[in-house]
Amino acid sequence: MPAGPALQAGLVVGAFGRHCLVETPGGERVICHPRGKKSQVVVGDRVSWLATQDEGTIERVQERRNLFYRQDEVRTKSFAANLDRVLVLIAAEPEFSESQLVRALIAAQAQRITPLIALNKSDLAEPFARAWARLQPYRDMGLDVVPLSLRRDGAANRETLLQRLQ
Repeated sequence: MPAGPALQAGLVVGAFGRHCLVETPGGERVICHPRGKKSQVVVGDRVSWLATQDEGTIERVQERRNLFYRQDEVRTKSFAANLDRVLVLIAAEPEFSESQLVRALIAAQAQRITPLIALNKSDLAEPFARAWARLQPYRDMGLDVVPLSLRRDGAANRETLLQRLQ
């Protein structure tokens, strides 16, 4: 009796409703659909998938190291797995939401994911100084907080951020 198609290993690099983008160990990207009615696949999942004609079917999600989610008063939504770090990007202006920042930090802590807070718009002196002062308690707790400017003149800040994300 001939053997059926072999399962292949892959990494989910994009998730879009009922389909996702799986990257093979060789770097090829294939559109895949999870089995079943409810998709539990998130970016970062390591999966076993089966090739079909021009796409694929996810047969199994490997055990996750962690699962990152966002939560509000109404629902919880999982959106990434197997993370080493999470970047929480906030801006000096308009004023960032401290409750959203805290929710992101709690979610990271609950899953043992190291957070990195980046405060953007360091080129705006007064708003940045106010926001930087608001982040002092987080720095006092030992959290990694970096200044950032995404404008053309912020290359040094961006390089620092990229080094911390390595």
